Amino acid sequence: MAIKVPFKPKVPQITLDLRGEQGNVFQLISLARKLSAQLGLDGEKIQKRMMTGNYYCSVNIFDAYFGDFVTLLVSEDIREQLSVEKLL
Repeated sequence: MAIKVPFKPKVPQITLDLRGEQGNVFQLISLARKLSAQLGLDGEKIQKRMMTGNYYCSVNIFDAYFGDFVTLLVSEDIREQLSVEKLL
């Protein structure tokens, strides 16, 4: 028998649909800053990284930091571009 305390995550699981209004890069950056604060990360640093490249670069950076907490829904075209951007 094991005695366990229920685990309450710092951040609830979020689903973000990038195919609509939620896909705006500024919405993504805003969410990154909120999640950074909740997780004790440097939100300003992450924001600067997200703003250095194009949209696909920003999405990949967001996913690298917050992929464990946020599920990103994308179209087939965006998925292909994200794959290409990772290779660069």
